[in-house]
Amino acid sequence: MTEARAPRAWSDISLDLAGLVLRRLPAHVDRVRFAAVCPQWRVAAREIPLPPPLPLLALPDGTVYSLPGSEPFRFPACKGYTDACGNWLAFSGDEGYFLRNPLSNATVKLPGRFRVLARHCGEQPVGEAGVTWKEMEKSPKRLTLCKTLFCSPQLVATFIRYQDKAHIAVCQPGAAAWWLEYVHCFSPFVDMVFHQGKLYVLEPSKDTLFAINISVDQETGDPWVSRVRQIIKGRQYSSMHDFIMKMSHLVTSNGALLMVHRKMYCVCINRHGTARVVPSGANKFEVFKADIERSQWIKVITIGDDQVLFLRRPCSRIFCVSQTDMPGDRIVFFENDDDDRYWYEKDSLNSCSAYDMKGCKVSAAPPLVSWKRGHVHAAWLFPEE
Repeated sequence: MTEARAPRAWSDISLDLAGLVLRRLPAHVDRVRFAAVCPQWRVAAREIPLPPPLPLLALPDGTVYSLPGSEPFRFPACKGYTDACGNWLAFSGDEGYFLRNPLSNATVKLPGRFRVLARHCGEQPVGEAGVTWKEMEKSPKRLTLCKTLFCSPQLVATFIRYQDKAHIAVCQPGAAAWWLEYVHCFSPFVDMVFHQGKLYVLEPSKDTLFAINISVDQETGDPWVSRVRQIIKGRQYSSMHDFIMKMSHLVTSNGALLMVHRKMYCVCINRHGTARVVPSGANKFEVFKADIERSQWIKVITIGDDQVLFLRRPCSRIFCVSQTDMPGDRIVFFENDDDDRYWYEKDSLNSCSAYDMKGCKVSAAPPLVSWKRGHVHAAWLFPEE
């Protein structure tokens, strides 16, 4: 009589079988739970190559949704953020501004002082290219940080809004001061990405694209903007025309730069004897690819059957998805984004919607939840495994 084999423990599953399970878990929180079962499964989750998990939707009160599900969980590391930049959240406390990656708990302190670059004058010491640094005379309290980018361990970039204009500021993580590019100024709703070692800035009112070269001072190690060059000249038009409000975003995708237009159709209503233009809820998106060699934008009709663009100005990214996770060739966006904050009541409801590039239709998108708008808005987080 053959002796029966004892059943193998779940912890003894092969890497191949563990990989099959993990590839059916597109949600970041499910992969974390898988890895928490036992040391063997934790090793499997770490060693098996997987596509990036779907993004997390974070709210300022610490509530987080792991796509594609709609069940919330509490994530204290997200509570109280003031802005988002990819995997990093921005916070403001008694000790100033800092960035925190809530997934790794890494923290980067941001400077509270600002410096500008000046040409050599008198007995002042000069640095690279015959320039010298000087403290900015205007009070930092009158300056507002927006659209912060953690570009690399050596570079953080942001826009500084001052007197209804946006200026580029750069620094090393943990440096004592920002270096502020004060010569070139942009409109308040400008967008920016870090791509192939350069900053690219989109001026939305004209669809004009600028390339920003970053140099490093050999003596201080400080990054600074050494060149601002217009590479695509757009056309001049108003962002509000025929009751259509246009918002523009700059996104990187597979080595290309994409400009995404969101057109919000509006209606004119009369409230208490005052006419006001407000969004009707109808949206249309257009996507253009930057042709740097020909200095022009080329319209594209698809972003890919297996691609989904998660859109928000501080944190946009295109993801490769499986059709079993969610339909592709779509743009997932917030109905009431930060750029239209003046059009809605502060405590009005917000939610996610998806725009189908093929059908040109808007539908509800996961997570199928709504939340109250506040001074700080929801954000996408992009775990990388």
